Amino acid sequence: MLGALTLITLRQWRRHKLRLGLTILGITLGVALFFAVQTANATLVNSLHATIEKLAGKATLQIVGGEAGFSQDFLQKVRGTPGVLAAEPVTEAIVSTTLPNDEKLLVLGLDTSSDLSIYNEMFDEGGIDVKNPLAFSSRADSIAVTRQFADRLGLKENDKLTIQTGQGKKDFTIRGFFKTAGAGAVFGGSVAALDVSSAQEAFGRADKIDRIDIMTAPDAKIETVQQALRSNLPAGINVTRPESRGQAIENAVTSMHLVLTMISFLALFIGVFIIYNSFSVSLNQRRQEIGILRSLGTERRHVRNMFLGEAVLIGLIGSALGVFAGFYLAEIAGQIMSRVSVSVYGYVTSAERAEFDFTYAGLSFAVGVIASIISAWIPARAASRLDPVAALSNVETSGGREKMTGTARATIGAALIIAGLLLTEFVPPSVGISSQFWYAFLILSGLVLLLPKFIEWGARILRPLMELIFGVEGVIAVETMARAPRRTSATVGALMIGLTFVFSVGTVIQSQKDALSRSLDKSLDADLMITSSEQLHSRTYHFSRATADRVKTLPGVVGADEMRTTVVNYDNEEVALLAHDMDAYFAFSPDLLDAGDLLQARASTARGEGVLVSNNFALRWHKNLGDSLTLETPGGALSLPIVGMLDYYRSEKGTIFLDRAVYQKYWGDDKVDYILLNLDPKIDREAFKTSVYAAMTGGQKAFVYTHEEYKRFVMRLIDGFFTLMYLQMVIAVLIAALGLMNTMIISVAERKREIGVLRAIGGLRGQIAKMILLEAISISLTGTAAGLLGGILVAYFLIHTAAKAVAGFNLPFNFPTVLVLISIPVVIAVALLSAWLPARRGARLPVIEAIGYE
Repeated sequence: MLGALTLITLRQWRRHKLRLGLTILGITLGVALFFAVQTANATLVNSLHATIEKLAGKATLQIVGGEAGFSQDFLQKVRGTPGVLAAEPVTEAIVSTTLPNDEKLLVLGLDTSSDLSIYNEMFDEGGIDVKNPLAFSSRADSIAVTRQFADRLGLKENDKLTIQTGQGKKDFTIRGFFKTAGAGAVFGGSVAALDVSSAQEAFGRADKIDRIDIMTAPDAKIETVQQALRSNLPAGINVTRPESRGQAIENAVTSMHLVLTMISFLALFIGVFIIYNSFSVSLNQRRQEIGILRSLGTERRHVRNMFLGEAVLIGLIGSALGVFAGFYLAEIAGQIMSRVSVSVYGYVTSAERAEFDFTYAGLSFAVGVIASIISAWIPARAASRLDPVAALSNVETSGGREKMTGTARATIGAALIIAGLLLTEFVPPSVGISSQFWYAFLILSGLVLLLPKFIEWGARILRPLMELIFGVEGVIAVETMARAPRRTSATVGALMIGLTFVFSVGTVIQSQKDALSRSLDKSLDADLMITSSEQLHSRTYHFSRATADRVKTLPGVVGADEMRTTVVNYDNEEVALLAHDMDAYFAFSPDLLDAGDLLQARASTARGEGVLVSNNFALRWHKNLGDSLTLETPGGALSLPIVGMLDYYRSEKGTIFLDRAVYQKYWGDDKVDYILLNLDPKIDREAFKTSVYAAMTGGQKAFVYTHEEYKRFVMRLIDGFFTLMYLQMVIAVLIAALGLMNTMIISVAERKREIGVLRAIGGLRGQIAKMILLEAISISLTGTAAGLLGGILVAYFLIHTAAKAVAGFNLPFNFPTVLVLISIPVVIAVALLSAWLPARRGARLPVIEAIGYE
């Protein structure tokens, strides 16, 4: 029996190759997107971990003090700790060069006078390969590069290498080389080494280092050495294992991965609708065949298993193709996520190709197959329950419509939507994102149950309009859609889910941009902003205090605020810290606070007796006005009360604001990242920009923005952050378009006799094509209306629940009306393109063949 049913399935596939291909393609795209996101994230995380581990060499412990670094004076204390075999000071900087394509270079500051035994993978015995060791260590312009970097760019010994330092461009002389291994293998081999004192001078570090790499003695317990070091160092200087640092950085990009995974599931959900549609129509087309099989004694379970077997095969093929396509799509996704890591988080990773992960491949494969089986279950169950006698009649005209559009189904659908909305509104986000996913699932499930009603309501609205504009062809098109809810529901559903995805994600993006725009207007309302880097957050380039003083004293400046942006560890998470001249900051931003007394907050923060926090920090860490906030710093514990709160969207982990004098005291860091200026209204802005560039010494880079220019710069970065979401939106619409094409092909195949009759009584080929195209437009408009409703509901969930759970952000609800207006003609155009081939086929059907079709 199994063999016979398999032959029936294969015959169906041969007869409906295009439908089969579109069904497989739908699940392929869904699985590809899911696998690509997982693989790209794994590649990024692995790159972050591998970079840290390779840079650590043989170090079993590392001492770090945050971005500001810490004094090199601690080095002797570390080296004198029992169990420490070797301890090496290190500075790191990702720098620009004058080489072609603005080649970037990782510059390590190392103690070149030591044997560098911790990094023996990178260096041969004796350290860096140099002809004249004395010349290398005694000259501050000496630099060593990897052999790979030198060979790739044709660099030789004594060649000049110009790099952008903290004080401007500076020429270094290549006097040594080392292997492209260990630390030398990160960043694609684009690695250079300076003596640590030369690196400190070049990048304005004074006596600061970024970390100390420690190799413990073979007979010493790492935990014992770690505890001894912690007891001898300030609490703000952390003693950790290299792998722990990698985990901390991984945590910083977790929210990006979480959001993208949420969205990739929606794309897979659309593929489920395509499969459901395909099997529903397959059931309709094979009713008589199933009736005959049942009459001949075929058991119900065999009929059901025939359909489920088809689903498994389609799932296997589509998932396999999806994993294959997703691996290559992961290259694109990985590049996008790496750019986000650089521009938004300030983490630069080595360029690594995506690695095929069999765990993710197996998960994606399983998800695709399971989704296929689930989507085929209802049609398979319906096929197994067909009465042999009833199977001889048409499903759409024998009570199917009434069953599909019943009151009970609509009531359950409405109840699920209301339940999802109530949970979204009244359950706090602290329950966790995994639980909150079910709110969205309830909303989407309710919308799916209402699909037949959407079709019914859509037909009522469209019928008079179609008749008025297109005449009888328009009426027939709408009636065809309305009388076949089983066929059109899945297509309307695929469009609905796809557009729900587009409109809801568009709402989140628009709301995020609007919130960020308002936040910038409130918190950074200066005439000009001068930054040290073209990134939102740079860990290498900063202005010196002297440079900031020169800019502040330029003619025409009536107010100035120096800002340092960095990250600090709070409860094992990296949160943003902004150090301002708080009195000037409040003068620049008179409407700064959302909570707290403005005058009192200004006075207390300016005296260094209080801090401000972002609202998402307060939400994440359960803080209120007046609560004490304690930070472990290189200068000891710092405890200050929270005197104000504001919406601020720099970090999804939260942001802390304090006075620069406090920051300098506890972190020993006087560098500046942003200079905010208010100018005399009579001053020409463009002319003043020229004065700023002239104030930079030695060719130091500066980026000068007006307030509006800076907002546009930030919005471009945000668009970069959401690039993958835009790509997913396109794929979602593409998958929905495949469903529409599938439906129109099926519609033509099912209505051959109807088309033949229309042609026999005088219907023209053009009228037949027009009727099919208008049916596609009717379906697309109904799907758009349903997607608009779904977009509003799911956007409400994303704004009020997901945004708070992932990042603690309070976002306004700003629905993208322009996106909807753009989407309508786009969806109609996609519908026409999707229906063009089926319309052409329908118009060319031979009349005799069509009338005789069963």
